[in-house]
Amino acid sequence: GAPLDWEPLDAACRAILAVNPGALLIPRVGCDAPGWWLDAHPRSRMAYEGGRAGGHASVSDRTYRGDAAGHLEKLCRHLTAAFPDRLAGIHPCGQNTGEWFYEATWERPLSGYDPATRDAFRRWLEARGAPGAGTAEVPGPEERHVAPAGLLRDPASERRLIDFGRFQQEEMADMVMALAAAARRGTEGRKLVVFFYGYHYEFGAVANGAPTSGHYALERVLRSPDIDILCSPISYGDRGVPGTAPAMTSAESVLAAGKLWLHEDDTRTYLSGTTDYGGIADLAGTRSVMRRNTAQAAIRGFGTWWMDLPAEGWFGDPRIWEEMRLLRPVDETLLARARPFAPEIAAVIDEDSMCHLAGGSGGAGNSLIYEGRWALGRVGAPYGQYMLADVLAGRVDAKLQVFLAAWAGLTLLADALGQGKSARLSPLAILGLLLGLGVTLWSWAGHAQ
Repeated sequence: GAPLDWEPLDAACRAILAVNPGALLIPRVGCDAPGWWLDAHPRSRMAYEGGRAGGHASVSDRTYRGDAAGHLEKLCRHLTAAFPDRLAGIHPCGQNTGEWFYEATWERPLSGYDPATRDAFRRWLEARGAPGAGTAEVPGPEERHVAPAGLLRDPASERRLIDFGRFQQEEMADMVMALAAAARRGTEGRKLVVFFYGYHYEFGAVANGAPTSGHYALERVLRSPDIDILCSPISYGDRGVPGTAPAMTSAESVLAAGKLWLHEDDTRTYLSGTTDYGGIADLAGTRSVMRRNTAQAAIRGFGTWWMDLPAEGWFGDPRIWEEMRLLRPVDETLLARARPFAPEIAAVIDEDSMCHLAGGSGGAGNSLIYEGRWALGRVGAPYGQYMLADVLAGRVDAKLQVFLAAWAGLTLLADALGQGKSARLSPLAILGLLLGLGVTLWSWAGHAQ
């Protein structure tokens, strides 16, 4: 109820423009509920197994979703009016590290035990005609942590657990899309809308199972007309020297949907003073890594920004920026190419298959999904990253298709064939999918043993 004070945000924008009057700004703004709001809405706060309250509002809480969207729309209207020629877009952030995956995804305590999540789950089940939906409860932590059948959920006996995983993805995606729509309204459609989302490969290693992240509804998010750019940091694995700097997502599917994928390059340069997360010890190594990362973005058609994460001068050496000048002719040439990047090797992930992963599957997911990119990056030929939905729709022409997660794909294949879509699937794609299912199941069986 207090008057809105935009001065801190305006001051940050003015400080940048004072240094570079020609800068185009994309402010990253937090959309998490502040403490006073959580105090006023205690039932909206995330809750964890054992009764612990979280530090964020539940994305399933409709009051929070509405208030956050309403405030973001006002903020966007203000910035658009205050900096009409210098505001390029807006980057709304929230949940864990601002990247729209559930708070504490990487930790053991499971969330989802707040009233808002339970009520939303019931509505979700009711919309699908599930029996007993009106009195359904969120599956207990003991069920979610361990699967009696192994690394994959049993579709017959553990259907409710698979459904809850699907629900978690859609709830996070719907929160993102609600904020995107608010940003689009607030900027009157004249500015870019940017979100972190879709970390398909990075969350394969989550100990509680990939579905606890909420990042496996990318196909849903890509249908939103209100999002222009999706982004993530470069993968935190295999990013140093030597390394391949993999993408976290099914990047080529993002591009095929008409969105820009953007690599946030937060390389720990030699000026960071650390070798953690692939940190580089000297200037020569730093320049080599920045050249590799920037060249890969140009080749694959990504955007990129260099991110001094703690604002401590990680890129404060003109010799590092020389790489941008050297690569400009390459970038300009690739911008003018007649067709987008179309590699002959495709890594394929099915989002619904990832929702079948059980608690305790992080070790196998790490080897197959997370680290699998490291091998692909060393085969001596470029590869792209796609969703299975694009393969089934006939949008992937790669000669070699590596199905990393397709154990639920037989259902999708049967649906595609039953709906007369088989003409869009080449015999090689069908054979590849069937072989891929066999290989992934064999791989998982080996890990389970």
